[in-house]
Amino acid sequence: MPAQAQVCTPTLTPEQAFLAVTNLTDTSGTTKPSANVLANSSKVININTASEAQLTQLDGIGAKKAQQIILYRQMIAPFATADDLANVKGIGKATVDKNRHRITTQ
Repeated sequence: MPAQAQVCTPTLTPEQAFLAVTNLTDTSGTTKPSANVLANSSKVININTASEAQLTQLDGIGAKKAQQIILYRQMIAPFATADDLANVKGIGKATVDKNRHRITTQ
């Protein structure tokens, strides 16, 4: 019985995927550390303007929580500080602390 092909949805931009593949080995053929660094880059994200896709780049934030963040800022108020993110249902202080260095409100 032939093996079935698996379909996988990419989580990286084409540029990130290219860099991830090309940076896995150096010229000596030695394997470099995982390319997860690219997927969880240190890019700062403005939680008041970020799209769902951008918000899901934060640790512990999936599509559903990203949608809740967007809904909160539209229906309640924009975020004044990173700590305000904990006001969104399902997002706790630990998630905020884990992402604090990557969150901006300006």
